Amino acid sequence: MEVGQYTDEQMAKEFDRFFRAQPAICEFIVDVTHESGQRIQELSLFLSYMVFKTIQASEAGFDRIVSPEDIEAAYGETESWMTRVSQAETDELQDAVAASLHRDTEPHLLQYIISELNEPMEDDEELSDEEKGEVFFILKTVISAISKRRIIEINQ
Repeated sequence: MEVGQYTDEQMAKEFDRFFRAQPAICEFIVDVTHESGQRIQELSLFLSYMVFKTIQASEAGFDRIVSPEDIEAAYGETESWMTRVSQAETDELQDAVAASLHRDTEPHLLQYIISELNEPMEDDEELSDEEKGEVFFILKTVISAISKRRIIEINQ
């Protein structure tokens, strides 16, 4: 069953399962969005849930728990990435972002996030560029943290 077909009760159960499976991710999102408003927090949590479901569906036996240390490391990497992107000249910006996305461990997930951020919200309102940037930063951090955890476990 597709997530879009879930009843409110099924969605609540899925979120509860996600919160129990990845408490550090959920705590990170709540912490960084507490001043951003409910809309940004809910969107960040929902998209993180979708990332979790996508990775879980693509990997049999996915049971990695992302630690606060994984998130902290990924946060630092995302900050560095955002700094590099923001320093690129306008003409270079799109090329720099595209090249970076292709090198990333989960380019399709990041492209999914970008497309979702460009869609109108349920209330038909568009996110501001600042809100899009905030949610993208959060999700890039979450994706990086999950990817790092996967690499660590593969190498053990």
